[in-house]
Amino acid sequence: MSLITIKHEKGYRVTATVRNHTFTVDMPADSGGTNAGPEPLELLTAALGSCMAMHIAKYCAMAKLPHEGFTIDLDYQVAEDPHRVGSLTVDITMPPGIPDKRKDAVKRAALHCTVKNSLRENTAVDVEIGE
Repeated sequence: MSLITIKHEKGYRVTATVRNHTFTVDMPADSGGTNAGPEPLELLTAALGSCMAMHIAKYCAMAKLPHEGFTIDLDYQVAEDPHRVGSLTVDITMPPGIPDKRKDAVKRAALHCTVKNSLRENTAVDVEIGE
């Protein structure tokens, strides 16, 4: 189990501590925050892209395909009832040299991402209140 601690700072701003890394999460100013860091939906989207990137890098390294410096651009659209991410668009730009016949394999590697699989399934979330 991986323990992540979120501490409220002020307003909507919180700090998140993951292992020995601490970072700020906040809402944009036009949503009542101070824009001191990314908002939660941006972090969720970044987690998805980062996970996909690691799977692509692992596949390309094993297949000896050029991949240094590839990029992934992501965009999310919000849906209602309930308020959530309704859809995500992922655009992967690989460096020159990936044969066309290997591009589907790169896509499959991205789709094996644990974050994507978690979003697809009904992941149980157990919430308890303590003092």
